[in-house]
Amino acid sequence: MKTMQNKKQKEKTLECPRCWVEMKKEEMDVLGPNVIIDICPKGHGTWFDNNELKKILGDRKLADYLTKHIGTKSESKLVCPRCGGLMDLEYAEDVEIDVCLNCNGAWLDGGELERLKDKSEAGYTGDKEAKAVEGWEDMMAKRRRKGLSGLFGRLMR
Repeated sequence: MKTMQNKKQKEKTLECPRCWVEMKKEEMDVLGPNVIIDICPKGHGTWFDNNELKKILGDRKLADYLTKHIGTKSESKLVCPRCGGLMDLEYAEDVEIDVCLNCNGAWLDGGELERLKDKSEAGYTGDKEAKAVEGWEDMMAKRRRKGLSGLFGRLMR
């Protein structure tokens, strides 16, 4: 029953939360099932239902960062086009993302998806924890290489 309800909800035509123009559906190729997103033909903003942005970016560090700081006091001036709920602002460096507090959908204004993709491909490191883990992994990799070099050196003597 829930799957049928989700399907009907995704088929529903949405209006742009900025200019209230009817959005157009567009299919994006990703690994696994393709994602159908809603794009405003006027302002070129994009609506992503829950987890669609993660699938498109393919970068868990960046996509996970978007839902860490959601609060109850919203700075967003937008209403969710999917459920009509309150939206909150999230930031991935200089990219401002409106995230729905109810259905976890995300709104990106025109050009922001490309900027997020650039950050994702560059290996976004805005999260301090991710930097610490990455530093630890690098240090351990160097130690392993040094240990293997020493072992091969002793074997070659």
